[in-house]
Amino acid sequence: METLLQILNPSYLLFPALVGSAILGFVCPSVGAYLILRRTIFLGLTLPQVAAAGVAFAFWMAQLGFAAAFPASERFLGMAGSLLFTFVALLLFAYFERRGKGTAEGRLAAAYALAGALTILFIVFNPAGEIEILGMLKGEVLSLAKGEIKLLAAVFGFVVAAMFLFRREFLLSAFDRDLSFLLKGGNTLWDVILYLLAGLSIAVGVIMAGPLLIFGFLVLPALAAKPIVKGMTAFLWLAPLLGVLMAFLGFYLSVKLDTPLGPTDVAVGCAMLFIANLARALPLRSAATALMVIIASLFAGCASVQAPAAFPAPGSAPLWLARPSNDTNLNLALPENNPLRSLAEMAGKIPNESRQTVMDLLRDELQSELKRRGFQVSRPEEADKRIANFPFAAETAAGNARQGKLAGLLLLTDILRWNADSRQFIGVIADFKLIRIVDGATLWQRRYQRAVPTPSATNLAQASSDAVKMVVRDILDPAGS
Repeated sequence: METLLQILNPSYLLFPALVGSAILGFVCPSVGAYLILRRTIFLGLTLPQVAAAGVAFAFWMAQLGFAAAFPASERFLGMAGSLLFTFVALLLFAYFERRGKGTAEGRLAAAYALAGALTILFIVFNPAGEIEILGMLKGEVLSLAKGEIKLLAAVFGFVVAAMFLFRREFLLSAFDRDLSFLLKGGNTLWDVILYLLAGLSIAVGVIMAGPLLIFGFLVLPALAAKPIVKGMTAFLWLAPLLGVLMAFLGFYLSVKLDTPLGPTDVAVGCAMLFIANLARALPLRSAATALMVIIASLFAGCASVQAPAAFPAPGSAPLWLARPSNDTNLNLALPENNPLRSLAEMAGKIPNESRQTVMDLLRDELQSELKRRGFQVSRPEEADKRIANFPFAAETAAGNARQGKLAGLLLLTDILRWNADSRQFIGVIADFKLIRIVDGATLWQRRYQRAVPTPSATNLAQASSDAVKMVVRDILDPAGS
């Protein structure tokens, strides 16, 4: 319950991401509901992939120098490419639809395959910007700034207003095209307006949240609403409400379990779809009861996490601080901001191993903080250079320490995840263990799993430094974290 109240607080660091998820969760299902009624659900899968190809194309053009006249904002470049490719694709779909050759499903399938291939090729053509492109395509909602939330609210507010204003025309055109032709004098205008609104939502949404999450919001809430209600009006209202519920539950679980927001939202949407189809086979009262039990169990289970154990108080025994292990399968060397040093490394005059790493930062910060708290801290290599590294298994590490004639306590650290994709957040999973050397007994252990905020960082090196300080503070003083 504490986490639930925390994320609903407007002063919470990730509150803008919650607002952005709620906006996407409300608007995208409203658009997706009409796509389902028109039996063009694959358009919701194809257009996000087309928009992703447009993002990769825009970055490739920028790398070649053709976008020099435009602002250098990565968001602007990505959004321009996304809008261009999305609206061009819509025009081509409309052209082939008017000619009446082939099937709509075949055209959408071919367009999806082509867009996926082009996305990969554009990334290959622009290896210098591969990281930026992949980061943009991933579209992490957690990194949205307040200004981007305002842009998202403005664009999607316009879409919602247009959907509400023309709701009767869209519904009649989707439900009975012959009657719509007789009453309104034609369907082409409403088809164009609807697809333009869908294209605008998808093109902007892909930049903000990524193709996977946008497709999930487009179709999952609407599919979950369809078996529950019978009338069209109830269906069009329930779909966005389920989208907001999907966004909220996904955000809560993402924060509580420290999982990526997009895949968590999609998993929650699939669970809602399963529950909706299960409810269709059950009486209304039984279905409502089962839904309430599932939601209550979900929140109760996530809220029953035990508080982390406090780090032991300092004593007379010396504490040996082992070098942290790196099990991330990544090179955690900090980026070098000095261009002369980078050139020297490329020329082979300075080895890459001389760079400071996240492990170095973490051990330095641990040593400084433990000394400040009164511990007698030393490093094992100061006593014997042969025992600089230790396995994370307690008994094996204690045995190696005894062979090096060490006595007292040994603090082990194992970094399992350190994702610095953004300067605003660093995903951290690390295990810490304090053992007694004489018998290998574990006196304290802690798994630290969190998206560590680093809002004041100006580069990735500073972000890692800020994250290390917060990690050390949290594990040594869990009551104050």
